[in-house]
Amino acid sequence: MSITLQEIYPVEIQASWVNQPFEGFCLDSRYIRSGQIFIALNSYSQPEKTLDFAQAALEKGALGVISEQALNIENNIVCSDVRHLMGAWQKQYLESKKPVETARILAVTGTNGKTTIARLMAELLTLQHKRCAVMGTAGNGILPHLVASSHTTLDALSLQNELYHYAEQEAQFVALEASSHGLVQGRLSGSNIEVAVYSNLSRDHLDFHGTLDVYAAAKAQLFQFQTLKTAVINLDDAYASVMQEAAKNNPSQPRILTYSMKDHTADFYVSEISFSLDGAEFTLHTADDVYRVKSPLLGHFNIENLVASLIAVATLGEPLQDLIEQCSLLEGAPGRMQVIRDDERIFVVDYAHTPDALIQVLGSLKRHVNHQLWAIFGCGGDRDCGKRILMTQAAINGADLVVLTSDNPRTEDPTQIFADMKQGLTLSEVLKEIDDRREAIKYAVKHAQAGDIVVIAGKGHENYQEVNGVRHWFDDVVEVKSAIQAQHAQPNAYLAGDHH
Repeated sequence: MSITLQEIYPVEIQASWVNQPFEGFCLDSRYIRSGQIFIALNSYSQPEKTLDFAQAALEKGALGVISEQALNIENNIVCSDVRHLMGAWQKQYLESKKPVETARILAVTGTNGKTTIARLMAELLTLQHKRCAVMGTAGNGILPHLVASSHTTLDALSLQNELYHYAEQEAQFVALEASSHGLVQGRLSGSNIEVAVYSNLSRDHLDFHGTLDVYAAAKAQLFQFQTLKTAVINLDDAYASVMQEAAKNNPSQPRILTYSMKDHTADFYVSEISFSLDGAEFTLHTADDVYRVKSPLLGHFNIENLVASLIAVATLGEPLQDLIEQCSLLEGAPGRMQVIRDDERIFVVDYAHTPDALIQVLGSLKRHVNHQLWAIFGCGGDRDCGKRILMTQAAINGADLVVLTSDNPRTEDPTQIFADMKQGLTLSEVLKEIDDRREAIKYAVKHAQAGDIVVIAGKGHENYQEVNGVRHWFDDVVEVKSAIQAQHAQPNAYLAGDHH
């Protein structure tokens, strides 16, 4: 079956191309195919090249060009709101080719927790024998088969292509991360979001949004989708009221459910938390019942993440008791408080790469540790150098033993990065420097004692290290497991990296 642009977006122009069947939309003139319609978005980085891209697309056989402003070329129509319409257009185009039963969408927004909550929602649904896809920073795909993702939230066309692809594979649900950039830029437009979750908001992306209030307003757009049936909101966050207000003003009148770690007026609240090296246990109070929950996930904030996930999935009709019984099987997102256990020691790989994130991770793990808490981390090159000493101070304040190492130096001299990380400090028994990240991990594996928790922070799910602009394969999880294996094979062997 074929469809024309006129059927998708009626326009009052006398042009034959809008009434011709077309072969889909494309955003990148390098990949345009004959018969497609090119969408020429104004380039943020190279605005002067928008016209060049449009002309290149026409030369390669594009049927026509839709742009945000007049380009004065043939076969061009202007739609100033195209960013917020093209997702719905792409969805309509795809379904004109072959109708599918679209998956029900759960979306989560917030500064921290998005990746973990999306993954936990998908895991809970999968454990209930539902076919569920996940989309976000740690990868896209139907669990457990994920592929690397280029963005937290894909562009509108790619997102609709993926959703359609999952529906073709009979996915019943999709759990996705909704970034503030993605919401503002309309990348989720056309998506029938049924459940929206809000985790928290802290300082981030202010280079893009300008202020925290503007950043919060961007997040609140998730609660304005008119397909929304349920809003799940963290009542403990300072911006919870902004999200609640957005949901209350939504014409679809979604059900609003709140959760809290301290406020008993929330619809779901947590009490009686106990932490151990095996995870955490807590009591979950609801309007109808009280449940004791055992979680294998480490960290205070992972209790919040788990509760949000349980509520969201339960609103889809899954019995809360059944979901709670499956919690011991949860793994969480790769590289997010990912645990590798070795005898009585725990190694935790986490993506924390800002001072606040490192403070949160270390503060959370203090509750679990029986002996000493280690922090191994570096700072990325060609990035905010002012936060480097703040990272080191966060580690010294939060951990018993600190090892400075490399992260992604990129094109910057590692010597300068280390100098910034140690500014005004003297190395001591608490603070060591091992430049090579692999050797730093080996050092920790050799010296960590029973009851210790070792945090390897900064890279998380990343499987590379970027040096001089070249990406070399490197995976913290693999390196930890390899070092543990080597230690068990030769328990008394001297491991390289045993130096200050």
